[in-house]
Amino acid sequence: MYPSSNHASFATDRILLTRITGPESSRAQQLHEVGVLRRLDRGTSDRPNSAHLAAARDQVDTAAAFAIEAAGSGDLLGVSGFGTIDRHEKRATFAPIWSIGRLDEAVLVSHVAHLMTRYAFEVLVVERAEVHLDWRLRHMLDLYTNLGFRCEGRLRAYFAADEEPSADAAVLSVVRSEWPSVVRRQRGVLAGEIVALPASIRPPSIAAAKLG
Repeated sequence: MYPSSNHASFATDRILLTRITGPESSRAQQLHEVGVLRRLDRGTSDRPNSAHLAAARDQVDTAAAFAIEAAGSGDLLGVSGFGTIDRHEKRATFAPIWSIGRLDEAVLVSHVAHLMTRYAFEVLVVERAEVHLDWRLRHMLDLYTNLGFRCEGRLRAYFAADEEPSADAAVLSVVRSEWPSVVRRQRGVLAGEIVALPASIRPPSIAAAKLG
């Protein structure tokens, strides 16, 4: 269930994910020196950038961390990974995607989410891969649902904030029985062959799902 050293990287034509194997790795050192880092799964945070980076390293190191690199040039674009890998339940939860702003957000998320999902089902051999997104980020929910993730519901006060009210989270997942069709859809999205979001998989609107 845990990542093998034989699967140190996964790639598309735009993005390469490379395992960060320890605190002394060159990529780990570069991440510590990054001046701009933005978490893409939630709204603006009031925490300072140094705390952002510390939180990113803490979260992705809990299971498996990946440097996000530009295919070809090898330029560092960000970091992501798995927040948890449950080998008994065969379930993997994605850690946040952190970007240093060198690539369009939609392109980065689409390619990284595809590679992370592939890694979950093809390397970790899980039955379920899931991600938690800030409920207010409708564009981000649309990106993931367009990649075949199914929105299952809403978790109240999931993302804590230092001063502002905590944010609710949308829970999205892909399960193994869906994976053959989902991977075909994802490849079509990345190739530009699929651009429309089917109404059947669009997450409920904020108004329709607002909690009382």
